[in-house]
Amino acid sequence: MNLNCTWREMMREAAQRLAAAGVENAPRDARLLLAHALEIEPVDVIMREIDAIDPVQLIAYEAAIQRRLAGEPVSRIRGWREFYGRKFKVTPGVLDPRPETELLVEQGLKRLPPNGRVLDLGVGSGCILASILAEHGDATGVGVDISPAAIGVAHENAAALGVVERARFIEGGWGATVEANAGPFDLVLSNPPYIAEEEFAPLAVDVRSYDPRIALTPGGDGLGPYRSILALSGKLVKHGGWIGFEFGAGQAAAVSSMMEAARLQDVEVFPDLAGFNRAAFGRRP
Repeated sequence: MNLNCTWREMMREAAQRLAAAGVENAPRDARLLLAHALEIEPVDVIMREIDAIDPVQLIAYEAAIQRRLAGEPVSRIRGWREFYGRKFKVTPGVLDPRPETELLVEQGLKRLPPNGRVLDLGVGSGCILASILAEHGDATGVGVDISPAAIGVAHENAAALGVVERARFIEGGWGATVEANAGPFDLVLSNPPYIAEEEFAPLAVDVRSYDPRIALTPGGDGLGPYRSILALSGKLVKHGGWIGFEFGAGQAAAVSSMMEAARLQDVEVFPDLAGFNRAAFGRRP
């Protein structure tokens, strides 16, 4: 570490180290982590680039860079992820929200009626449910997760966004709302664990080592959660209501076929911003 330089030079050097370690978008990560170390917004980094280096902040920056070099995602280092234009707390106990999942929110909002009720199965950080409630001011919702740690984080995020009074959280499996007589719903959304068991080991280290395994893979062919949820769809979804799933690469045909076999109508598959089939929605007649 060298105190006789500026933050711009230090950030450039950090980006070179990250790139040499194979980190994609190394300059971006170096900038985001500098903002984290300086406790400022990333857009304000440019105003600090030629400042003299503070040794305490440099130690914090170096610690963050070392964590990124070890494979830890930026969001894990910072403790939050931006999702659908809002900040969500992330902890080791929840899946790190991905931009692809915003597709569920986008399409779900189009299908949620006034004063609608939404169910988020596998609520995790609460990013889907809280985003829906924040965007749809008259909606109410329920989030279900088998993990008590996830339930706690989802509650915190809902409170931070001012929607917790319109949300209820239930610890349990896919049928927890049925057992609690909490349904049916106008809209059911789920980004369940869908990675097949054989595909888990080859995952990138920033996924395999930092996301909870239970949120990534259900074992087997990865399709078990869809089978379980669709078997309950008659109790979860109101007549005329919608159910939407996120799924992984190569799973679109299997998931949409299962939805049709469950007698859902108007089943449609949607691509994410990268052009990969990522979500499917169907309506209960």
